[in-house]
Amino acid sequence: PTDKQTQAGARSEVSLPVVTVTAPALPTYTAKQSTTATRTDTPLRDVPQAVTVVTQELIKDQAMQGMDDVIRYTPGVGVSQGGSHRDNPIIRGTASSADFFVNGLRDDARYKRDLYNIERVEALKGPNAMIFGRGGGGGVINSVTKEASWDAVREVTLQAGSHNNKRVTVDVGQGINETVAFRLNSVLEQSDSYRDYVELKRYGINPTLTIAPSAQTRIKLGYE
Repeated sequence: PTDKQTQAGARSEVSLPVVTVTAPALPTYTAKQSTTATRTDTPLRDVPQAVTVVTQELIKDQAMQGMDDVIRYTPGVGVSQGGSHRDNPIIRGTASSADFFVNGLRDDARYKRDLYNIERVEALKGPNAMIFGRGGGGGVINSVTKEASWDAVREVTLQAGSHNNKRVTVDVGQGINETVAFRLNSVLEQSDSYRDYVELKRYGINPTLTIAPSAQTRIKLGYE
């Protein structure tokens, strides 16, 4: 054969075996939806305000226990001392005790908030009077609580540390039948401090019940 015929034969197609590469998905802390800014389940890319969402995955991986831990990972929000007995955030330079919400309802009380029953925390930065009414001009911090679902949940955490710190949390839940689901979150903590005459005693219990009479209706009951 001539050189041209040899080159033409070398260009013939060769089918190689198919190689499939798989890998587990990496964990992500990205939230794509939020109900805080608009009171509707809206993609964050369509919300015309600055919103930071601290997800359950980040709360667990960073072992966050209180609102101060969340605020440290929220841009534009700082932590002031608050007299050591209450959460006192500074949102874009403005401090107000009326900036805390739970499931969209005002939580205007001076105490240290625990995350034992919190699914995620959403910080809305900027003026908010149209949606939330009274409050500081810096923004709001809305906590979304865990709720009962038909997925089985079984989780117990134990903690021990310096200054005689002891803490236990419990999270259990499941569907009772096709229309009713139950969940229970609780915490018990006791600790001394690096300062004399200072101690911490904390307990909480939060049962929730979800009733689904139809595919379009959810009735959610909870008590803390």
